[in-house]
Amino acid sequence: MNKYRLERLRLNWSSPAFSLAAERLRYEADQAARISYEIRANEQGQWTHYYHCASDGAMLTFQWDQPCQHACPQCGKVYTGEPYNAAWVSLTHVQIGRAVYHLGLQSVVEPDNDRLSQIKDYLMAYADNYDTYAIHGNIPYNGPGRLFAQTLDEAHWITDLALGFDVIKESLSQEEAAHICKGLLEPCARFLIDYKENQIHNHAVLITSAVAALGLLLENEDIIQAGLTGEYGLLDQLERGIFEDGFWYEGNVHYHFYAFQSLLHYAMIAEGTSREIWTNRALKAMFDFPPELLLPSGWMPVLNDAASFSHIGTYAPYYEIAYAIYGDDAYRTYLLTAYGTWRNDEENRVQTWAQRDSIYALLFGEELPEQGKASLIVVMQTTKALPASGLTKLVNQAGWHVLVKHSRFGGEHDHMDRLGLSIMHGHVPLLIDPGTTAYGVPVHYGWFKHTYSHNTVSINGADQPPRDGRLIQLQEESWGVWLETAVDWLADDYHMKDRIILPAELNPWDADAYTGVQIRRINVLGEDHLLDVVQVTVPEAREVHWMNHVSGTRISSGNDQDWSATEVRLSRLDQHWFQMKQRLVQGAPCFVYQMSEGTLEQMTWCSLPTSIYTALTPDNPPSGLRTSLLIAAAVQKEVIFVQMLHYNRSDEEYLQGHLEVVRLPDSTLQVMWNKIDSHITYHVQLRNEKAELMRRRVE
Repeated sequence: MNKYRLERLRLNWSSPAFSLAAERLRYEADQAARISYEIRANEQGQWTHYYHCASDGAMLTFQWDQPCQHACPQCGKVYTGEPYNAAWVSLTHVQIGRAVYHLGLQSVVEPDNDRLSQIKDYLMAYADNYDTYAIHGNIPYNGPGRLFAQTLDEAHWITDLALGFDVIKESLSQEEAAHICKGLLEPCARFLIDYKENQIHNHAVLITSAVAALGLLLENEDIIQAGLTGEYGLLDQLERGIFEDGFWYEGNVHYHFYAFQSLLHYAMIAEGTSREIWTNRALKAMFDFPPELLLPSGWMPVLNDAASFSHIGTYAPYYEIAYAIYGDDAYRTYLLTAYGTWRNDEENRVQTWAQRDSIYALLFGEELPEQGKASLIVVMQTTKALPASGLTKLVNQAGWHVLVKHSRFGGEHDHMDRLGLSIMHGHVPLLIDPGTTAYGVPVHYGWFKHTYSHNTVSINGADQPPRDGRLIQLQEESWGVWLETAVDWLADDYHMKDRIILPAELNPWDADAYTGVQIRRINVLGEDHLLDVVQVTVPEAREVHWMNHVSGTRISSGNDQDWSATEVRLSRLDQHWFQMKQRLVQGAPCFVYQMSEGTLEQMTWCSLPTSIYTALTPDNPPSGLRTSLLIAAAVQKEVIFVQMLHYNRSDEEYLQGHLEVVRLPDSTLQVMWNKIDSHITYHVQLRNEKAELMRRRVE
């Protein structure tokens, strides 16, 4: 590791501004020193995604003195046997890898011969035994591992060991260093080279980053070149895997930073060498993009295979690196916001998202002058279209934030939900993208991965095939903002088609059902409501399903006879994902939901006769349920769906507004929302390539 970086570590270690970071590293090192596990020959780890509760998706826990007892921290269920024992072996070695890294950094600032000996013992034991680890795995869509069950995990683990080795190598004897290089680093590098992924993918970034880092430590030019150059090498991943606006192509912030972290770890080892990559344009762009996507609540939207919510504070450690390397004021502002200098005027309090306690803060942290700190808040509270990444957020001062996904197809980790909506009001989820859970939990492949679990359109109940969406227009008016997006299957090409591999098992769509289909969506955000217009055109008879999944409970209208139980098949998915299926048999298509706070009013209309269903479907975590409203229409040529959403933040009685839609001969929709004391009329012209929209309000 660069000598300047270690000097920065020593300087920050003694600074009061980084006392929490020093305390955290000391804690991590103390925990690492307590690991009681003997590294042995012939071990075989299992996929860590299996180490989750099948009921609620929570990651299991264990005690060092009870290695075969794997408990769910949520429901308390205890799992034994396989695959849990072997997955625990993998997690144990992950912890040892992190221990080597953390103990190594602590040894720089608090030299301790006992802990230095522990690092050496770990590295020497791995060097003694690595050649006994047999290639194994058979994990879906992954290369094999040796100690682990997949190439990806092998790359993670060896990168932590490489960082620790890099920090303490001056403390090793020549014989010790040679044994570690020959017995561990080089054979692991050769293994990773043999199983590099021949596609643009986050796995490939991790693997090639690890190979290039090992090549630098081994001073082996062939290994360096195998990691950095050529088709699907690290530099090619940066060139072809990052969109023009800096977003990683797989389409969510989780995987953006997942790939980015390993890239940054390579950059830390390469810093100060001829292979330094801080000046790479794409590297800086990856820092620049995520703040643009922040919602007014401070949270990041959840999309595709993102596992959970994340927020400003989650990614603050990375912006310690960004500010130290590039010095941009935007990065300083990000850090100030994350560390609690953002005053929320509405609630008149300081919002604290994170403590300045990361290891990156120790290695890269700089002083953070507080002048001119409001720009990130402005970005968060501003409507923004990001055409390259295919995401647009609509924001207003009343607390609404709406994200529309018109993105390019993101490959293996996509959810096939072009033109999907995700809607929140402040911190209250209304209709949101649920993301997913651990891949070993059945609900991931059974439900979350599919079009039908999202707020979009499905043809014949099938998944959407790969295709890129597009932004048609974004218009800001005095009364609000409106957006038009589209996707079609008039061809079968997409931006990433020749850069990625789609395993046959991950092709669940029905290309025939979608051939010739066109979908157009118009979203209008007023001061206290969202108007949603969806137009679907088909070349011949199709059944069109329009899905809306509400993070609340439907409030009964008082007449239970409006609904009847049904066994109708909803989508092509296993029907056990749909609980309490009901069909609307009479009554107006207007529904009210009790949310976590307040109520949501939903009024719907369709240009054709419809069947309206409701069911309870998995939320995330999967122990929870959402209320799904599913509208199906038999379509010969075209159908138009309209809904008006109104959210009442308080627990007072909802508005009980009324929606009227008139379809005029010139392809204009006249949409009238009648409230108690006024009404709003929208004229939406759908005939042209670009929609036209006018609004009139009558008090």
